[in-house]
Amino acid sequence: MIKNQVTDVIAQRRSIRKYKAEPVTEEQLSTILECGFLAPSGSNCQNWHVTVVRSGDFLSRLSKAFAQMMMKNENLPDRMKERFSDPDFSVGFGAPVVLFISADGPRDNACFLAENIVLTAHSIGLGTCYLGGIMAYLNTEEGKPFVEEMNLPEGCELLFGITVGVPDEAPEAKPRDFTKVNYI
Repeated sequence: MIKNQVTDVIAQRRSIRKYKAEPVTEEQLSTILECGFLAPSGSNCQNWHVTVVRSGDFLSRLSKAFAQMMMKNENLPDRMKERFSDPDFSVGFGAPVVLFISADGPRDNACFLAENIVLTAHSIGLGTCYLGGIMAYLNTEEGKPFVEEMNLPEGCELLFGITVGVPDEAPEAKPRDFTKVNYI
């Protein structure tokens, strides 16, 4: 691989699931968001929306509601039952900020925005983790009040979340399968 600042950031970024109790500064947050908004989008439609959640109360209520829903699943593996029954369970792994990404139209544009966000966060010393499982709750009738509280623009569909915070772990890279390519 050709080594440079960009390839190094891509190669070094990891999903972080443990955060220090330190805030994300306004400068860090605005940098992350601005770089996210610099992502490409089809026909420059920029059909994405970011809801920044810093409210510990919101995240706590969401964590409890999500855990209660998950615990109703009779087929939930024991390790997951243990996780969701922990009174300190946090849907955002204790991160001080969770960004909820939504879009009105093609989802791929929001994915470009999200990747810019996570790479920028890593480049300035912050950690991130994509949150997909929570959508199983938020896209139900039970989860609807939380989505309404997010006050999404008309027509936007909530897609996923991204935690943001100061990492309190440094996980090793998981193996990658570099054979998943073909050439014509």
